[in-house]
Amino acid sequence: MRRAALGAILAGLIAVTACGPDEDKGADAKPSAAPTSTTAPRPGEIRDQRAHISYVLPQGWYAKPPDNVFGLYSSVASTVDPNAPASAPAPTPTTDPTKPVATFMVGIVDTKAYVSKERTMPEVAEAVGRAQLELIYPAEAQDAVRSSEETRVDGRNGWLMDIESTPADHNVPPFRLRVTVVDTGTVPIYLLTSAPSSATERFAEIETLERSVRF
Repeated sequence: MRRAALGAILAGLIAVTACGPDEDKGADAKPSAAPTSTTAPRPGEIRDQRAHISYVLPQGWYAKPPDNVFGLYSSVASTVDPNAPASAPAPTPTTDPTKPVATFMVGIVDTKAYVSKERTMPEVAEAVGRAQLELIYPAEAQDAVRSSEETRVDGRNGWLMDIESTPADHNVPPFRLRVTVVDTGTVPIYLLTSAPSSATERFAEIETLERSVRF
């Protein structure tokens, strides 16, 4: 069971280096596609200038300013209306079940800052995921990896890990965190999404959002 100290988890992240796609895939794995660019904007498109990607937000999703405290994300979106009253409670993945909150975040794996041995893409995905779990729900919980598999994001190699967190507090329902690490050919990036485990409609939106990512 968690939780480890947040400081230790985040310190672990700066000791993780993403490996190239050939180090944890078979010899017949497809190479990542050459860099491309999105020209004409799509309806509802958000362009992340730091991660060099764009994506389309589903209806009912809103772009938010990137985190300026930890500096972990290059862009952020959620199902919380930014024009909601300031007195509204802070959103978490486990708020009102009739209006499940979901989030989408993009970050950059800056390998120039990492000093330890190289890690595989699955190891990077798990490290990023567990650090994020500490941020969004720092109380005691049981985390379980639902799936861990290769994926492709706009023609590029990636690794998708789906982690479910069950809080020790039985009044707080379980939630899921999806982590996708993408080999861009230069500096890897990661996509993070979270929502209550029971919010099937939110995960359908999340999968649509993930499929909309373009480089």
